[in-house]
Amino acid sequence: MTVVDEYPASQTSIDEESVSLSLAPPVPRRRDRDLELGLCLSGGGFRAMLFHAGALTRLNELGYLAKIDAISSVSGGSIASGLLGAVWDQLEFDAGSGVAAKFEERFLRPLLTFAQTTVDFPSIAWGIAAPWTTASQEVTKRYRDLLGTDANLNRLPIRPRFIFCSSNLTTGSLFRFSRGYIADYRLGLHRDPDLDLATAVAASAAFPPVLSPLRLDLSRFNFVNEAIDGVVPRPPEPALMRRAVLSDGGVYDNHGLQPLLERCRTLLVSDGGAPWSTSLGGYYRWLPQLKRVLDTTDNQVRALRRRDLISRFEAAGDPSLQLLPESSEVRRHFAVRGAYWSVATNPANYPAEHGDLAQARWRRLASIGTWLHFLGGSETEDLVNWGYLVSDLALRSYLDTETPPVKSLPVQTGSVKAGWAARAAKWMGDRLS
Repeated sequence: MTVVDEYPASQTSIDEESVSLSLAPPVPRRRDRDLELGLCLSGGGFRAMLFHAGALTRLNELGYLAKIDAISSVSGGSIASGLLGAVWDQLEFDAGSGVAAKFEERFLRPLLTFAQTTVDFPSIAWGIAAPWTTASQEVTKRYRDLLGTDANLNRLPIRPRFIFCSSNLTTGSLFRFSRGYIADYRLGLHRDPDLDLATAVAASAAFPPVLSPLRLDLSRFNFVNEAIDGVVPRPPEPALMRRAVLSDGGVYDNHGLQPLLERCRTLLVSDGGAPWSTSLGGYYRWLPQLKRVLDTTDNQVRALRRRDLISRFEAAGDPSLQLLPESSEVRRHFAVRGAYWSVATNPANYPAEHGDLAQARWRRLASIGTWLHFLGGSETEDLVNWGYLVSDLALRSYLDTETPPVKSLPVQTGSVKAGWAARAAKWMGDRLS
């Protein structure tokens, strides 16, 4: 619709500005929803990584994992997603049920072992003390130990598409890593990148300011002005093409929604991010006050994204939406079904029966800090089990109402036994939090 069309027929004159706007080229339409099922994994350090591992376990048991067309991840979610992509071809999916027989062996057990290592403290120390390295480079080495030295973006599976999201501090845009391309809305995209998978994960999980930024040399890539999210970017300034200064993907979009929200007909969103909490502090000192202000701003951005997501899910089932023509942008905007679950979700909020396994321990899990070190034996077990349970609740409530409640948990009590180094890291983290 042009500006001229918006004027009533009785109006006899149109100002010059309206005419010029009416003759302007139309805004490019975003891409149609070409993906059936997508999954978004939020940030939140090891807390989110373990929570998502539980959700992925349940998705595998229900046969959803094999049906996913794309996985978009941020920060802690990218650690879980990176390992899943690295071992995808080893999972041995059953052709009939779609269940991966070796999911626990190839994915869950290695991730639980990695959760007992310490990534943050040594990386920060080396980044401060050693002039020949940075904290982000040290983190990359540790992710390479988990993913394998030969893990590369170009070795990820074609389906599902794995998309690792980072924040480009230079352009203020989302920077995406995938098998098909690396891209930034303001820079364009480079196709078929030959890039270490650990680098992509480290860029996505470069928690500011202690583990970021990760500086990526762009001179070896050939960026072209192709459409991203259906919109062709303007040609960037040459200076922007020298390097990308990358920080945690959660700075831009902690839910990892941006790459998939407009493309999937069904979207699953697993949120392991820290919930907002009230405070009785006076905030008389400048630094605590500044931190609270920044946290408040960040929380509002996340809340707006969640509110938009849930409103789309709710509107998708509205019969009146189907009365609109298929070409309608309004219908397309709301035409996404899905389910959302969070580490802070009260199981009583779901219409599905939550059974006897959903205990009140979920309340303390939501308060665990955003760390990249061992969180504790019971905390590790409970995070995986809670992700397993709450994803099951969400799926049975909104997508698969005939599935019965789960009768057992993927990680047994007392099965996680960490060594002294992991326990020392937890002790240090507890003192700092």
